[in-house]
Amino acid sequence: MESPSVLIAGAGPAGLVLALSLLQNGISVRIIERDLAYHVGQRGAGVMPRSLELYNLLGVLPDVFDNSAAALPMRSYEMPGGREPVKTWRMSSIDEPTPAVPWPNAVMIAQDRTEAILRSHLRSFSCAVELGTRLLNFEQSSEYVDARIVKVVEGNEVHETVRARWLVGADGAHSIVRKELGLSFLGETRSERFVIADVHLQGLDMHVSLISVIARIICMDLYSFFPPFFQHIHVFGGGPSGVILIWPSERKDGDLMTVYINGPDADYEKFASDHDAFRAYVNEKLRRADIVLGDFTWLTDYRPSVRMVETFQQGRIFLAGGLTDAAHVHSLGLNTSIQDSPILAIDYQFNLAWKLALVEKHLAPRELLSTYTQERLPVVAEVLNLTTVLLQKTMTAGKGDNSPWKRDETLGQLGINYRWSPIVVDKRAAALSQPSKSVSMSPYGVQDMEAICAGDRAPDAPELLDVEKNGTTSLFRIFGPSYHTILCFSATPVPLSKLTPLLKQYPPGLMRLFSVVQLGADPSTFVNSENGVLYDTKGHAYRNYSVTMDVPTLVVVRPDGMIGAIVTEEHGLMTYLEKVFVGLELLRGK
Repeated sequence: MESPSVLIAGAGPAGLVLALSLLQNGISVRIIERDLAYHVGQRGAGVMPRSLELYNLLGVLPDVFDNSAAALPMRSYEMPGGREPVKTWRMSSIDEPTPAVPWPNAVMIAQDRTEAILRSHLRSFSCAVELGTRLLNFEQSSEYVDARIVKVVEGNEVHETVRARWLVGADGAHSIVRKELGLSFLGETRSERFVIADVHLQGLDMHVSLISVIARIICMDLYSFFPPFFQHIHVFGGGPSGVILIWPSERKDGDLMTVYINGPDADYEKFASDHDAFRAYVNEKLRRADIVLGDFTWLTDYRPSVRMVETFQQGRIFLAGGLTDAAHVHSLGLNTSIQDSPILAIDYQFNLAWKLALVEKHLAPRELLSTYTQERLPVVAEVLNLTTVLLQKTMTAGKGDNSPWKRDETLGQLGINYRWSPIVVDKRAAALSQPSKSVSMSPYGVQDMEAICAGDRAPDAPELLDVEKNGTTSLFRIFGPSYHTILCFSATPVPLSKLTPLLKQYPPGLMRLFSVVQLGADPSTFVNSENGVLYDTKGHAYRNYSVTMDVPTLVVVRPDGMIGAIVTEEHGLMTYLEKVFVGLELLRGK
């Protein structure tokens, strides 16, 4: 088999997203998975708004929406015997889309379905996950990594040495890659413990009348096709005395539920291996004859940990992941695992993929790869803090207290930023009203009312007229995972004319230049063969990027959807380009 540029160990969401992003950048990939079969189970099913935006960049968002459902409201009950809800609430508010944020609400999709979607897109690049293939160890030099793997072929083990340019460990909390590198996994294992099962629920009334079906179609209330019990997440008990949570799957064609157990009298080892014991415990605690646990599809026990490494890179080897991964482990409990689980997996891979692709193509210096740790480490640390606080609140909440289950906008990830990054350039910041230093240095410190800065998430702007194609588009349809997007906001074509000869010195495909023309100007005067022209018919782009009409502004959007630079002239743009790409004298030789 031909040597890949990148060998990825681990085919969970993290490894799959990284593989797809690298392939879209033209980098060859081989992805291995030690398990003999694809993963099953709902696991953490929440996909946050920022992850939706990155799935859009990858081109998989339509498939995610086709297989997902809106986050359900929650109900709490007394335990045992509770039938009538004590409280009904939502974990987070349902927000309306805005021109800057088209997908403001989390959706629910089982992890196994997400992985299946990603694998289907990998196949379009003739890339398949190699099941039953385990990484044993590796050695690296200045030019490559030799990885020794073992495959199970027709029941027999076949050993192989793979020579790759880079190795990425997305192989879980017990990562072989991390252990072989000798990296400390600092932190603690929590005392809390849970058993989690995906199980078919029997006994509830599944009947929905024809009249109600017709009425719901008319009202477009599609989720109310579910019987009442399947329209909520159900919390029985809570706090130190224990809790049972029943969470309906987003699948619209069945009765699959995820059931969580936590309690001082729970026999976790037994419940994790004995379906009948699990059923008996739930029956005893709930005392609800109408809730009958049927066949199990997945079952595991779980003890939260709060751990992370001090670096995500050592030479040609990287650590990556999301939920419980090679680089860190969340303190996920009952509440955090419902909606917050994939909180980092997508951002991680996008941050690494575009940088690794540029370096592998010799378009960027290897020093660029150090910013993977520099940018992501503070974000990871903050997420660990947030999820730990949520877990602690859940486990210590008093009877009837549902506050630990509620979310603010922080965990939507839209405020994640890299304002402190050494490769971010912001020449406009001094002229704008800035937040305090403590906020501007916080990975979650961006607030809705702040002016956009370099290092922030790039917002969308819809209702743009693509002058060349004579059609309506949006910035989120223009951004891509394999190139930088340069937006030139200017009242005249003069700044554009200065940019064109500068950017022509770089290899084609590395950057895409668009002139964003303000409302009232003549977009035809901006048209030339070197750039696209976007007419801001509603002013969304100028407003969302905090651009004033009288100051020409250049905004550079990175392939991961983050703003790399905000400058007011071409010299500021060169400062950013020199930080990211190799020198022009080297590029001219490509």
